Amino acid sequence: MALGAVCGSVIAGSFAIATVWPSLAWIAGVFGGAAFCFNLFARMSPPGWIENWQTGAWGEEATAAALAPLEAEGWMVTHDLSAHHGNIDHLVVGRGGVFLLDSKRLSGTVTVSDGRVTVQRFDNPALGYTHPGAGHAMALAKETHDRVLAASRLNVWVMPVMVLWADFPQGVTEDRCIFVHGDRLADWLRTRPSRISADRIEQVWEMVIRALAS
Repeated sequence: MALGAVCGSVIAGSFAIATVWPSLAWIAGVFGGAAFCFNLFARMSPPGWIENWQTGAWGEEATAAALAPLEAEGWMVTHDLSAHHGNIDHLVVGRGGVFLLDSKRLSGTVTVSDGRVTVQRFDNPALGYTHPGAGHAMALAKETHDRVLAASRLNVWVMPVMVLWADFPQGVTEDRCIFVHGDRLADWLRTRPSRISADRIEQVWEMVIRALAS
């Protein structure tokens, strides 16, 4: 979006220059045309950092949509929170406890073994790689737990969860970090053992949010 705005400003500026100073029209046309072509190319074949950002945003939006039915059932859901160790994609508080969700949209077939996430790419299975995201989610969950305990003396377990939007045949794998396919997220959360009574869900959520904001 920001890239498009910059390119649009360059194109508009080039048109204005050509209108006011006709002698510079050819120079303005070069810059305007270059900006147009760059913007078009970036949209059709974005650089890696833009593509990665778009992929992450799609994963977070898909998770938010999957969580929407839970909000109607009384769960408290918050998106995009800042923490010392990075950004928290989603924080969920319900009868099953407090969950910190990290959304990942991965291109390939995902396998989880001993907490390690291996991705085999669709375009070239030989180029498999290990995804490092579980450690990040666990660090954020520990930070959240520690800050809540320090701020309110509430000793609540914060469960790290990686939500995978990918070909993930295992569906759900439970370890120190939970790995769950996005399509199974809501049902998995609903079936967690009860840890928080229904009348305390909002209170616990408020304590967690205040602790992260402090």
